[in-house]
Amino acid sequence: MTTADRHTPPRHPALPPRAFLATPPNAAGALAVVQLAAEPDGGLAALGIAPIPVGGFALRDLLGVDRGLIARPAEHTLLLMPHAGKAVVRSLLDRLGALGFTLAPPEHPRLRYPEARSVIEALALDALARAHSPAAIDLLLAQPARWAGAGLDPDRPDLASSPTPRDRRLRRLIDPPLIVALGPPNVGKSTLLNTLAGRSVALVADQPGTTRDHIGVSIDLSGLVVRYADTPGLRPDPDPIEEAAARIALDLARDADLLLLLGDAAHPPPTLPDSLGSSRDVLCVALRADLGRPAWPHDLAVSCYAGADLDALAARLRDHLLPPADVHDPAPWRFWD
Repeated sequence: MTTADRHTPPRHPALPPRAFLATPPNAAGALAVVQLAAEPDGGLAALGIAPIPVGGFALRDLLGVDRGLIARPAEHTLLLMPHAGKAVVRSLLDRLGALGFTLAPPEHPRLRYPEARSVIEALALDALARAHSPAAIDLLLAQPARWAGAGLDPDRPDLASSPTPRDRRLRRLIDPPLIVALGPPNVGKSTLLNTLAGRSVALVADQPGTTRDHIGVSIDLSGLVVRYADTPGLRPDPDPIEEAAARIALDLARDADLLLLLGDAAHPPPTLPDSLGSSRDVLCVALRADLGRPAWPHDLAVSCYAGADLDALAARLRDHLLPPADVHDPAPWRFWD
């Protein structure tokens, strides 16, 4: 980036003045940051604060509420940094509201991220703030260069084509996909969950029906964070409580990005009801492989007790939801809705 690039004023949309708390509301700290976005000759001028040049900062009175730092990272943006006490922050926001500022982040990402040099870069910063998966970081940071390299206008992403299947799969790096595990009772479903999670999140017992409701946890599958739901065992003769739990599990399965059908050598996985559809992504996995290999068709056999093929299962789940070819493709990614 050249010196001229750094000092070229960004193109911002004209929006009503906005103010929002940019630091977490309940986080411990000495200072809070209240970000203002407004036209310089409109909302910002109404503050009665002596002008601060772009790129500058100063110690000033904060609207009669406190005394603190003010920084101006961009023409349309001020950062007010009062003491972080809740009463101080609340009073400052109330004062801004009385001056005509809407107390909500601006919809346009360029005003939320004034340091961004393009709309694509602002959208990428916004996605980084929300992304759950570590693998999203490098990919999002590369997008401004990839858009420019493809000859696309980084300030007009609305002109891009509709999202492709690859775009939607890559968005799983930002919003974790849902894996729902279904299987008969007492085949090791909860043990598998605890093993993949690396901690005890589900009760494990020899008594069938120990899990009476679904249990959800976030799991990092080598860079892809997923939501994993362990469900009660499904069997042909459930008691009333199990039957109600099974209905909840099947409702959850309808929203799944991937169904994990589980069984062991003696107990095949359940047959999916027609209501779930026939086009769902499904993996069949045999558990407790140390006790014998099943005769029913399966994609993988694992043993939590012996630690066999668990890394292969984690990689299979990750690659099924997010194929490596999608990640390594150098084409631009439409990562926003």
